[in-house]
Amino acid sequence: MNLKLKPDDLSQLMLRLSTTWRVYAPSSEYRGGRFADTENVIYQKVNNWEDIVWKEKSHMSPKAVILPITETLFYFDKEIIQIADINTTPLLIFSRACDINAISRLDHMYLRNGGNADYSYQRLRDKIRFVLIECEESFENCFCVSMGSNRTDTWSAAVRFSEYGATISVKDADLLPFFADLGAQCDYTPSFVEQNREQVRTPDSVCDDPQKIRKIVTEHPLWQTYDSRCISCGRCTTGCPTCSCYSVFDLAYEENPQRGERRRQWSSCLVPDFSNMAGGHGFRPQPGNRLRFRALHKVNDYKARAQGTEHMCVGCGRCDDRCPQYIKFSLIINKMTDAVQQALAQEESV
Repeated sequence: MNLKLKPDDLSQLMLRLSTTWRVYAPSSEYRGGRFADTENVIYQKVNNWEDIVWKEKSHMSPKAVILPITETLFYFDKEIIQIADINTTPLLIFSRACDINAISRLDHMYLRNGGNADYSYQRLRDKIRFVLIECEESFENCFCVSMGSNRTDTWSAAVRFSEYGATISVKDADLLPFFADLGAQCDYTPSFVEQNREQVRTPDSVCDDPQKIRKIVTEHPLWQTYDSRCISCGRCTTGCPTCSCYSVFDLAYEENPQRGERRRQWSSCLVPDFSNMAGGHGFRPQPGNRLRFRALHKVNDYKARAQGTEHMCVGCGRCDDRCPQYIKFSLIINKMTDAVQQALAQEESV
């Protein structure tokens, strides 16, 4: 079903949806931005369609809705463990194509990686539907086309916003009743970005052996430059829709240390000491080494391990948007590919 909705129709629709769904969408956080007196566009619960920010890319991804920054897994009282409650009210999330594709990467990491499903993630994931926000054009630093994540058909509804309302396509039968008697029938097929200003070539475009790619890239000196540039703040990973690293810790209550809760909290492979082992041994002491690990995971190792056709990186460009040192991840990918291509050319010339 395709409908053209006026502002009043959209307002009525949001009221109807809120009776059954928790509706999340990109929304402005007042004075929460990177610079003074600027706003931060994050995923928040919305009740009015005017609160949805659709003209610009969100600074944070919808990952934060599914995987809270800090989450209590269970409570303990001596030998008694109680699993933490999760709000399983159905979720309707307004997302762009790259972010919807990113969820498939998280699904693999939390539901299929290692043959085990994360209990907390699974309970919430089963209740989620997506509304595709159409991108009119590519945003700054996006390279989703190069990563093949500019398109998706994993949506329950798709919407094209305008100053005069919205055009919506609905294909999920569970959503159809909410649109009864609203808007006017029309022809609408969601369109997708076909070209980005930023373009990348991934290493597997010049070499089909992930182990060989890893060996060449790991030993390449290009990472030494980032030892002085990268400050290991982790901003790129907090904005990334596919980063899944976290730390687990126990919080004991002051009134009774035998009672407390176990929490997990976002962390990052770029943060110093994240990979430290008991005894203090660390695998990647230099910032360049940690950046290399992240880059290989995003455009080589994940795809090889998951035995899939997609890289972990979806080309949303938020890492480039957020880096205080202006390190471009898209440029890093191209440098990696150039390094592999040069190494292969040298082998052939011998």
